[in-house]
Amino acid sequence: MTALAMSGDRAVPSAYNEDVVRKFAIATMFWGVVGFLAGTFIAFQLAFPVLNFDLPWLSFGRLRPLHTSAVVFAFGGNALLGTSLYVVQRTCRTTLFGGRALADFLFWGYQFFIVMAALGYVLGVTQAREYAEPEWFVDLWLTLVWVIYLVIFLGTVLMRREPHIYVANWFYLAFIITIAMLHIVNNLALPVSFVGTKSYSLFSGVQDALTQWWYGHNAVGFFLTAGFLGMM
Repeated sequence: MTALAMSGDRAVPSAYNEDVVRKFAIATMFWGVVGFLAGTFIAFQLAFPVLNFDLPWLSFGRLRPLHTSAVVFAFGGNALLGTSLYVVQRTCRTTLFGGRALADFLFWGYQFFIVMAALGYVLGVTQAREYAEPEWFVDLWLTLVWVIYLVIFLGTVLMRREPHIYVANWFYLAFIITIAMLHIVNNLALPVSFVGTKSYSLFSGVQDALTQWWYGHNAVGFFLTAGFLGMM
């Protein structure tokens, strides 16, 4: 932001960071196509099992969670991140906190998470936890990216030029903070080795199942509900 335009007695940025919003929009469309094609392919696998090709990385059991996560976290996640950064700038009448470098790290960091998770699905490197399949090292990376997301969003709200905090931003904040809590608690795990991929949950038995679906149902409630309410 280099110049300010005046609207009444409030200063309004003449240039928002629309580059990162545009990148998220493109990624949303790309991952949407990937997710929908994966869903179409596994639907055909149900009718024609020969399409599994006797290859483990193309089996229904591995591609089904790939389809689910591609639609929810890649397609939906990019849509939520992109629209939240668009909305928070305009409703707060300021550009994004942290500048373009931090916003670009958020974008590319999230895409890297998606690619790592997808490779884990097809290679069978997963925790076998519904909606939370990626292993511990992928979870750590997503935690870092999500903290950056929270810093950018909350920092932008705190340095707003608009006295009122629009309701959309409260929905987005609820989505960001709650998903962070759910992700961290549900993925508490002990790696077998810090140079290996395998880990075991800190919870076991009934406690593990309860924690998993505390995560699963609230992920639907806050990722697929609160976040999209903010978007609307």
